[in-house]
Amino acid sequence: MVKLGLIGNGAIAGIVTRHCEASGGRLSIVGAAVTPEDGPSVGQHPTFLELSKVLALKPSLVVECAGQQAVQAHGPAILSAGIDLMIISVGALANDALTEELQTKASQNGAKILIPAGALAGLDAITAAKTAGLTSVSLTTRKPPQSWSGAPGVAGIDLGAITEATVLFTGTSRAAALAFPKNANVAAAVALAGLGLDDTRVELIADPTVSRNIHKITAEGAFGILNVEVQAEPSPDNPKTSYLAALSIMRQLDRLTETLVI
Repeated sequence: MVKLGLIGNGAIAGIVTRHCEASGGRLSIVGAAVTPEDGPSVGQHPTFLELSKVLALKPSLVVECAGQQAVQAHGPAILSAGIDLMIISVGALANDALTEELQTKASQNGAKILIPAGALAGLDAITAAKTAGLTSVSLTTRKPPQSWSGAPGVAGIDLGAITEATVLFTGTSRAAALAFPKNANVAAAVALAGLGLDDTRVELIADPTVSRNIHKITAEGAFGILNVEVQAEPSPDNPKTSYLAALSIMRQLDRLTETLVI
């Protein structure tokens, strides 16, 4: 049995909790670090206002389910304790200083930082292709207009008035992750797999004609050319993210206990 800790008590924490409860005892949540504003626990595990109380229960992995600020607030302490950290809010790693700190803490204390593939496919191929050299990687994400609501990148834009496909953002993965922190974790993930945050191009589109979240990756390099498109249903727990992103978390957790890992 693998003992897990959580940061957060919302929709993603609920997804992780339900999966662990259905794992037949392979995965167990020992506790979650929450904020005073959080409601009752999303599962049978206890909740604590202090991360130290979760770490005292000796989980082998803590899953961050609470947003980019939680990565910055709690990530260093988790890795300093020699405990692995799964980061769901990958956009937090657009902060170079934070990324360097987390990697240093992990290296010094024998811990690992795990990044699920999220709503994307093909990250394994991009990571492999990087070994021989990549020349370009780009991501185009297309979602219904209201899926972008609340992001700093749409401040001043009336999403409800959009009647045709409208480009909201064009730029680097780093800028996308910062301007769309709840929507563009995929931008950070594809960048970390390949050319990095400043050399990966991203286009974000609000499209009232689509009902799914559509992600298209194009990569070129010594290996050849890769084109991958995912048309993902929105998560029933959070329509701003893809159902596949939730499934990727479940898959990453299952890998912890499997003997044959693909």
